[in-house]
Amino acid sequence: MTFSYPLFEIPFVGIYLIILAFMFGAVFASFITCAAWRVVRNEDWIRGHSHCDTCGHELSTADLFPVISYIALKGKCRYCGSKVPPRDLIFEILLGLLFAGTLALHGSVDAVVVAVLALEMLLLGLSLADWDSGVIPDGFLVAILVVWIITAGFRNDIQQFAIEGIISSACLGVLMALATAIIGKINKGSKVSYGPVKLAMCLMLFLGFKGSVMAVSISLVTGIVFALVCKSKKRALSLAPAISIGVILAFIVKDALPFFIR
Repeated sequence: MTFSYPLFEIPFVGIYLIILAFMFGAVFASFITCAAWRVVRNEDWIRGHSHCDTCGHELSTADLFPVISYIALKGKCRYCGSKVPPRDLIFEILLGLLFAGTLALHGSVDAVVVAVLALEMLLLGLSLADWDSGVIPDGFLVAILVVWIITAGFRNDIQQFAIEGIISSACLGVLMALATAIIGKINKGSKVSYGPVKLAMCLMLFLGFKGSVMAVSISLVTGIVFALVCKSKKRALSLAPAISIGVILAFIVKDALPFFIR
């Protein structure tokens, strides 16, 4: 069973869907940044209520509209007047633009683009969690696997997609695990994390052979940049953002999103 809705065959419908994609991206960014914040602090991210980090006051619905609430309140808490960091606003706009751009590049609504949009949201969340805590929560990895299982069933190339994805994931996982183990042996006494290995293995399921090569190449470059930033700030190295950037660029570069995901 496959589905595909062309984006630009009916006038104005494509523009409407792209605007809608931006709005959904901002909403999902608001949700996932909050979820990542709570996961890092061991708070209940499902049933817990959003609150001001300074005064602890529970936020009302009017305080939670992505982008709009921040601008309307001039970046301050309605209740205590404390300044709200612009990080969430930046990521709401960023994911909104990413959703809209991904949909426009792909040109249709189908299982491929749905998978990419879901990955973009999850990668934002786990990257923020890794940056704040140095740990990639397993819950995000499970969610990525669920996205792969569900969306794969709606593809018309499901057999090739699954085989290439599993082989790419296994090969890369073995290489990265060996490299991580060697680094651990060289730097005795330092803590070695296999979180980036597990993340890369999950993401390679979507990319196949060619996409994996491009994603890894980009991730190596962005990884060096993040390593320098972390060193300058004297903080632990966070690799999830670098891996996420490499994977997302592999999906959308040169208007060839379907090429890199098959």
